[in-house]
Amino acid sequence: MTESALFWSVVVIAVVPFAVIAASEIDERLRQSRSPLRGALGMLRGWALPFFAIWAILVPVLSWNDESLLVKTVASGLLLTLTIAATRFLKVVIDRIRNRPQIDGRGSVPQLILALPRIFVTLLAAGVLLGGVWGIDLSAILTTLGVTSLVVSFALQDTLSGLASGMLLLSDKPFETGDWISAGDNEGLVLDINWRTSRLRTRNGDIVIIPNSELAGASVLNYSAPEPLHRIVVPLTVAYVNPPTSAKEMLLDAARSTAGVLSDPPPNVRIVVIDDPVMGYEVDLWVNDYAIVPRVESEFGSLVWYQSHRHNVPLPSPAQDLFIHDAAAEAEAAKPKPGDIRRGLQSSPLLALLSDDDIDRIVPATRPLRYAAGELMIDSQSKRHELMVIVEGRAVLELVEPGFDRVAIGEISGG
Repeated sequence: MTESALFWSVVVIAVVPFAVIAASEIDERLRQSRSPLRGALGMLRGWALPFFAIWAILVPVLSWNDESLLVKTVASGLLLTLTIAATRFLKVVIDRIRNRPQIDGRGSVPQLILALPRIFVTLLAAGVLLGGVWGIDLSAILTTLGVTSLVVSFALQDTLSGLASGMLLLSDKPFETGDWISAGDNEGLVLDINWRTSRLRTRNGDIVIIPNSELAGASVLNYSAPEPLHRIVVPLTVAYVNPPTSAKEMLLDAARSTAGVLSDPPPNVRIVVIDDPVMGYEVDLWVNDYAIVPRVESEFGSLVWYQSHRHNVPLPSPAQDLFIHDAAAEAEAAKPKPGDIRRGLQSSPLLALLSDDDIDRIVPATRPLRYAAGELMIDSQSKRHELMVIVEGRAVLELVEPGFDRVAIGEISGG
């Protein structure tokens, strides 16, 4: 007996039984843990190992010819059982990947990609079985498949292009589910991404389905990555007669009072146009959620109107109004009467103790101010210190300490 035959005899007599016993022990533990891997292990223990033992006895030990029908049959059985065991193992792995979004919230992997490993293993096993075991010439078959695949690729080039684009999007991950993106004329929230298309929900609530081939060829702007921090640039104009310092202070007060605007990075105002009769400004507002951008822009615009009146920084009026109305007369008519200011001051318990002459001296230095509901009246960051008297409405006093939440300590009303 040759050394090779002796070696394979030891393998059949000692190694194979030991492998069967070890596989049985592992199978019992898998059964107790209810593991889905039992199917693959059972195929190896019950079929692959016996086929391997028979092949080892016939070919290396007894030196049977590889062209023998019995040897080919045994080799085919061994190859088929190994293929079935491999596909069962891949099925367990693929099922775990498929169910992963339900566990950690990640995006789902397309079914076509999940099927590729099993398809590859099956085709590889078929090629080895036909060409390696049974000696069939596969060149003619491969040539036919090549011509067929060429024809199919021309017929399905758009579909294949979308498939390739989907794979690139899934591998590069320029955006993920839940991101706000803009691609071409489309802007919206990414609902899902599959191998062929991506779905967006626009601000109008509509669903837009975009082929991945279009996304692959377009410039995609991701508002949510690498972080959700986003800057809103609001252009506006202020009358030229206003000092820039007053206009900037007015715009910053409006920005700081807008809900959703971050204090870090802080709002910023810069002059972009200096021209009579208006000056152009741009206000930078930072938010951490692109979804609130329209609401922030709307609230900021409303607060600019209120702040412009309180800071006495008029906004520009349409030029044609200068030819239709007497702006000076209208501004004078819009001013509150001294009697109204006097009654407002006397409504305060503190100022009601003053004489009429003292009240008259205060009236010229008094400015009536209007505030929006929910707006900050006195900002701790503001450098302006004035005595304020509430004539109409209510206000809440809040204690503000750095590093702590605001705490309401009282409420004041008219007077």
